[in-house]
Amino acid sequence: MVGRIVWFLAGIGLLNAGAAWAQPASIGSELSGPPPRDWTFDIGPGVVMAPWFEGGKYYRVLPVPNLDLRYQRDKFFISARDGVGATLFESSGFKIGPILRYRFPRNEWDGPGLYGTGTVPFTVEGGGFLRYDHPWFAAKIELRRGLGGSNGLVFDALLDGKLRLSESLFLSGGPRLSVTDATFNQAYFGINAAQSFNSGYEQYYPGAGLRSVGVGMSALWRINDKLSLVAFGSYNYLADTAANSPLLQGPAGSRNQFVVGSALSWRFEW
Repeated sequence: MVGRIVWFLAGIGLLNAGAAWAQPASIGSELSGPPPRDWTFDIGPGVVMAPWFEGGKYYRVLPVPNLDLRYQRDKFFISARDGVGATLFESSGFKIGPILRYRFPRNEWDGPGLYGTGTVPFTVEGGGFLRYDHPWFAAKIELRRGLGGSNGLVFDALLDGKLRLSESLFLSGGPRLSVTDATFNQAYFGINAAQSFNSGYEQYYPGAGLRSVGVGMSALWRINDKLSLVAFGSYNYLADTAANSPLLQGPAGSRNQFVVGSALSWRFEW
């Protein structure tokens, strides 16, 4: 039976489009049944519709890969959804460990509204996570800092309710929240003097604060023991720290951010 299925980082489509989106899309709850073998590898095609950049008004559809390699579920993992990490401590439903995530560069040609704003370099974000699992819900928080690129600090919090409609159909969803520091916000929403001169936007120097609140949902259908299909969606409302940016105030910006997509997953175990 399929255990942990890649609920698929919806943000990866945005990242490949050059956006600044790397918030966890799902907690990754598992279906009931016997645990998988020590090593699992999930692979398959997916598609996502998302804004050209975080804060953008215009959308595009992208094909995206679905990849996930794990040892004993989450003792160690390399995942398009979850990044690279490991569980170092586990007790009474709580799990703690390090995490690495990534953000692809955001270039000034990545969609309408960015011309003249330059490039935010590729960023690796390192930090830690705390997760709690219950039969009816799961909660997770992450604290990460950019190692190069934006060099910003990010705090993400997720809460998912779980509903198993049958042995092969599983639903989950719940609220999302993201808080970022001034360094992160300046990289992705700020406009310095040079960017103002090149783009025509007014200068903007945001401080730290609430970045977004929203909700994420997923539906997973286990077709057979190896093959699964997942559909997902999320909505994030960008808070004033981001929404006051000239990037969002302009005709190409919006504080309402939607992501929808689906993916197939084929599992190998050994």
